[in-house]
Amino acid sequence: MDEKAMELDKSIREHLGPGAFAVGGGRDLFMEVSDTATGLVWMSTSPVTRAEFESLAVEQPLKKVGIGRAPMDRAVFLWSPGSPDQPVLQREIGGREWINVATPQKITPPDVPDAPARVSVDKAHVIGFEAGRDVSILRLPHGDYVELVGDETEDDQLVLPEGGVIEKVHLKKPWVVRLPTPTDAYFWFSRGMRSFQGPVEERP
Repeated sequence: MDEKAMELDKSIREHLGPGAFAVGGGRDLFMEVSDTATGLVWMSTSPVTRAEFESLAVEQPLKKVGIGRAPMDRAVFLWSPGSPDQPVLQREIGGREWINVATPQKITPPDVPDAPARVSVDKAHVIGFEAGRDVSILRLPHGDYVELVGDETEDDQLVLPEGGVIEKVHLKKPWVVRLPTPTDAYFWFSRGMRSFQGPVEERP
């Protein structure tokens, strides 16, 4: 493990509680499924390929949600939705380990074509970025939102919320962000999955 990774891990450990789950892998593809009976969203705990997502078979009440790249270097879930005093829920689906990471609440659909949906998400999520890299931030009049899903390759073509601008910030030191609970999330689906979430109180 190099010095930058060790420095980030040290900062992340300050947020770990007894029931938290640290996700393996960074800047990799992960997939999610949802339980249509409960609304719970489950995420794979290790990186996957698009072929593995396509071949994943689930049975009702589960349904496949999607696959996306996690741009952060570290991710920790402190607890599953609604259970702050309990360890993160785990289960097996399709021969893989999954954890219960989120429950969508209010969903506001886009008001113009190709704009993002806005979703209030119940989750307890800490993410970390190594020093020396760039991070994309969606700056809005009501707060700053950090990239959570997807990469920046087509950010210049995204239809942004009113008053929004995407900026790249170069990190001189590790940046650890604890997202609010619930988290306010903007999701684009028209150009592949892309999401910025927050608002974040920590500034890089």
